[in-house]
Amino acid sequence: MVRVTTISNVLSGIGLAILGFAVIFKLLPQTASYEYSYWAWLVGAGLFVLVMIMSIINTFTEMTGFVHPDDKLISNMFVFLMAIATILIFGILDPGIVYQSQLYNVGSMIVIAYVFLFVFLIFRETIMKGGEKGKVKEMTARFMLVSLFLGAVMAAVKFGLDWIYIYLTSYEYASLVLGILAVILVIVIAILLGKRYEPVAQ
Repeated sequence: MVRVTTISNVLSGIGLAILGFAVIFKLLPQTASYEYSYWAWLVGAGLFVLVMIMSIINTFTEMTGFVHPDDKLISNMFVFLMAIATILIFGILDPGIVYQSQLYNVGSMIVIAYVFLFVFLIFRETIMKGGEKGKVKEMTARFMLVSLFLGAVMAAVKFGLDWIYIYLTSYEYASLVLGILAVILVIVIAILLGKRYEPVAQ
């Protein structure tokens, strides 16, 4: 049902805005605003859980009826950005350096997984060729070689993100860079897939 997808997108936008206010409250000089930042994060995190559940239902089931693939793609992109924001912003609210490093690594791994998706989209036709005809061994052989390239790309991204964290010496700035990279990846994939025609079910 398009209505459920629309509600999910609206809630994602509201959640991102609330998470943004959590950072603003944290930066305010008043002592009371520090407590407000945690409440704002909790509300944003709650909306993320709700949106995640709605997206899982829309993506993997037919409980809400037919949902166009473009709507699913856009909706799940919002979920991806909201997940990154929820994780990284909690690190901004927490002063623990070790804890912040762990949260940054979690956010980095999510972005790296998205990079994997991006590279896989480029080679998917080459990898999957013949798979529908039962040529599993040929498909696996091709994927073995492509996986080497994927591994090199993902390792390079991980090295680059770690270098950013060390070089900037600030969790806030490193998180900002990671968040911008996540947005860029979403935009690139949206442009890459936006022009592709894909037949849909009746």
